[in-house]
Amino acid sequence: MGLINKEKVLRGVGKAVDAANNAADKVHDYAKEKELDKKAEEAVHKTGNFIRENEIDKKVINAGKTLENGVISVGEKLEETFNKLF
Repeated sequence: MGLINKEKVLRGVGKAVDAANNAADKVHDYAKEKELDKKAEEAVHKTGNFIRENEIDKKVINAGKTLENGVISVGEKLEETFNKLF
């Protein structure tokens, strides 16, 4: 069984770290150039405004309450039916 050459392993790890750092730098530069942070923040604000303007949050809450009431009603009907049968 051959021995692992420590220097070759360290060089390989070093190259991998350099490649990862270079990729991270390129991603950072691209995001900065395209102002992706500002665009993402703007998209968040637009989404929040849309939700508020269309009262989507209230509609979701109301839908949840309606669903809950329906489940309760079905449960009550099942209980009534069970009590009639037994």
